[in-house]
Amino acid sequence: MKCLIVLIAVSLLSGCGTFTTLTHSDREIASNLNRQNSACVSVPRVYSGVAYNMCKLNSNGNSVYFLPMLGVYLFDSVFSAATDTVALPYTVYAQSQKGSVDL
Repeated sequence: MKCLIVLIAVSLLSGCGTFTTLTHSDREIASNLNRQNSACVSVPRVYSGVAYNMCKLNSNGNSVYFLPMLGVYLFDSVFSAATDTVALPYTVYAQSQKGSVDL
């Protein structure tokens, strides 16, 4: 049972915008959003998970045109906002040192 809970948690985190922006390189983040033809030009490091999700929604790709995917991104944005708030001390420092992630 514990193994199942861990697998579910890992699969949920793998789609989380905050998890993606904090654990992937700038190049990988830019590549993911460029692959989806996002109209964003940069992603700020502060509240990066929410910004990443909004960039995914603001893309020309086919994946967000399905109603369930819209719900997934909005649902994930709520949890990303909470996680981004916890990570705020780190992301404010990273923003001041590195700036935004340019796409």
